[in-house]
Amino acid sequence: MIENKNFKLLTQIIFYGALWGFIEATLGYALHWIPTLIAGTIMFPIASTILLRAYNKTNSKKALLFIGMVAATIKSLNLFLPSYSVFKTINPMMSIVLESLLVFAVVVMFTSEKITNKIAAIQIASIGWRVGYVLFMTAQFVFTGYVATSISSVNNFLGFVVLSGVLSGMFALGFIYIDTVLINKINFKLDTKPVFAAGLFLLAAVATVIL
Repeated sequence: MIENKNFKLLTQIIFYGALWGFIEATLGYALHWIPTLIAGTIMFPIASTILLRAYNKTNSKKALLFIGMVAATIKSLNLFLPSYSVFKTINPMMSIVLESLLVFAVVVMFTSEKITNKIAAIQIASIGWRVGYVLFMTAQFVFTGYVATSISSVNNFLGFVVLSGVLSGMFALGFIYIDTVLINKINFKLDTKPVFAAGLFLLAAVATVIL
């Protein structure tokens, strides 16, 4: 019984991680063609919606961290492409890890019945992962000399962390509301099917390599 439960959890982790990885490879790629402010506020709402749905389905906080690791692993496949900049792979991987870490940190707070707690939780996560990313980019600058846009000026820093962070948090609340009110009404069981999890992982891996 315990083995079946663990296998089911593993299947769900792979499924949601692969779903996140696939969206990163497809929609994330497409978003590069639109203004940075808009693009930068879309992926976290999607990621947080996936993670919160996964939490509701698995009732496991630790699963959120592993889901992030699966998505980051899929993204890491770009490291094997010689024409692809290593930083264009490592930096998004770090974003994925930080997003899962911050949602992990606030998920219990978000499940509170109080709307103020939900708003605070998602904004903490939205702004918090960006603060972590800026610290990572600062360390990257120290070791490589590369100056990321987010740390190139005070205005860019505030725009990335505060403005985009707050807007992204607001979008996340809307995405999560739609998922909770509409999509949760669907009897969604694909996440427990190993064949779907494996298939989605393969699809995400292929999309990551070819896009």
